Amino acid sequence: MSALAQLPAVTCAFAEDEKIIVMTANKKTLLPMHDLIKNECGVETQNPRYVFVGCEDVDGFEAVALGQKVDLEKVEPGIVRKAQETLKKYPEARAFLLECTELPPYSDAIRHATGLPVFDAITNCDFFITGFTDNTRFGKNDWQHEWDGKQDNYKFGDDLTEE
Repeated sequence: MSALAQLPAVTCAFAEDEKIIVMTANKKTLLPMHDLIKNECGVETQNPRYVFVGCEDVDGFEAVALGQKVDLEKVEPGIVRKAQETLKKYPEARAFLLECTELPPYSDAIRHATGLPVFDAITNCDFFITGFTDNTRFGKNDWQHEWDGKQDNYKFGDDLTEE
């Protein structure tokens, strides 16, 4: 599930003249996916509210394109600097959305440095998962069973049908 799935909800939280900075691993490879993003996530990437920023030039982040492990400590200052520079260029921005699944480790650092909310693949999953969980403030409490801490026996593809 793409972090972009939460972008319509994030967009609704801000005025029409306020921008949302969308950080991605590589802007040049994301933007050609316009039709797919529009169909799957309901987002018009050409809307001027969205500022797309590629992180391909951040020192150390080239590991993503090379399929290598990213050195988080090395990359974090560059990602934060890029977020701050973009915010300086677009002071009307009110939130960040980190599109790439390699970017959530930097969310807290961006929040700390900018004071703005940051949405990513983790906040997206949390949003959907909470729709399935017990809300202890209302209703039927303790209806869910506690996890026993044991991993189910699963092999890749077990849930797939022949079709």
